Amino acid sequence: MTPKVFSIARMLTVLMIVSGSVLEAQDSTRVSPFHLSFVTPLGTNGFESWNTTNRFSVNVFAGYSGGLKGVEIAGFANALKEDMNGVQVAGFCNNTFGMANGLEIAGFWNFNRLRVNGVQISGFANVALGVVDGFQGSGFANYARGASYGQASGFVNVSTGDVSGVQGAGFVNITVGDTRGVQAAGFANVTTGNQTGVQAAGFFNYARKLRGLQVGVVNVADTVEKGIPIGLLSFVRNGYKVIQIGGNETLYGEISFKTGTTRFYNILSVGAAMKDDSMKWGWGYGIGTLVPVARRLDLSLEGVSYHINEDAWFTSRLNILNRLNVSANYNLTGRIGLYAGASWNVLVSTLGNHEGWQVGNTVVSMYPGFTAGLRFCL
Repeated sequence: MTPKVFSIARMLTVLMIVSGSVLEAQDSTRVSPFHLSFVTPLGTNGFESWNTTNRFSVNVFAGYSGGLKGVEIAGFANALKEDMNGVQVAGFCNNTFGMANGLEIAGFWNFNRLRVNGVQISGFANVALGVVDGFQGSGFANYARGASYGQASGFVNVSTGDVSGVQGAGFVNITVGDTRGVQAAGFANVTTGNQTGVQAAGFFNYARKLRGLQVGVVNVADTVEKGIPIGLLSFVRNGYKVIQIGGNETLYGEISFKTGTTRFYNILSVGAAMKDDSMKWGWGYGIGTLVPVARRLDLSLEGVSYHINEDAWFTSRLNILNRLNVSANYNLTGRIGLYAGASWNVLVSTLGNHEGWQVGNTVVSMYPGFTAGLRFCL
């Protein structure tokens, strides 16, 4: 839609509303079984249109009425001074300045100043300044002070109150309150209160308190209760954060950072070793889970994959060390402990200086190992 057409539409809507408020300030008392107009006041209700509640209304271009108890159809725009009860359909926009109870369908936008009990469907945007006890669906954006069944849009959903249902957006969902149900977005989900249910995003999820599941590249929460964040990196302020300093049979010195929850955490690690005047160092990423055994003892099961650099700051060829670690962790104090365990290593390399099974230009070698050191809980 061109800016010129949009400006005309906005001007017509404002003129209809202003003219109605100037000529009549009283509530709608008249009820008309049928109304036909081209543009208000050029219609069967004339200058009484803004004081009339219609049962069935047809606005060839645009109309402004007092209210609706039935069906209203417009080629371009509908506007109501008071409540809408029924169905509104417009080629461009519906505007209701009272409550809306029923179904609103518009090619571009639906606007409601008060509560919506029902469904809003539009090609571009739905805006409800009150709570939506129902569902909003749009091609671009939805806004409400809360939604009981949810919101679905091609780009963004925003709720400044609680959402109980589904928020689905092509880009981002934002709830300034609690979400009970599902948030699904192509990029990010944000709940500033409690998230009970599922958050799934292409990149980022945030919830103050999580009771359920987060799935994304990066997950952030203050607290996780009866839930689990699953992603490349998960940060829980009141969750599991550990630094380990130790070594193993391949990387004699190693430092690792673990973050997430005890049920599922991410591992970032770096280590190095010198042997026979040859330097070897690498960085790794992995995942793990912690199993409580006794008051001071627990077991960790972890899988970590390292890129190993040999006699260089960076080895560009394939040289991957995969480790499966099973460790016992003993807590000396509330924050300091010891860990030790066994590992199984699988090295996949194309460097040509390793022994093992030859698969084309790639060598695969397997061997047992160990891991041990100190751990510090943050």
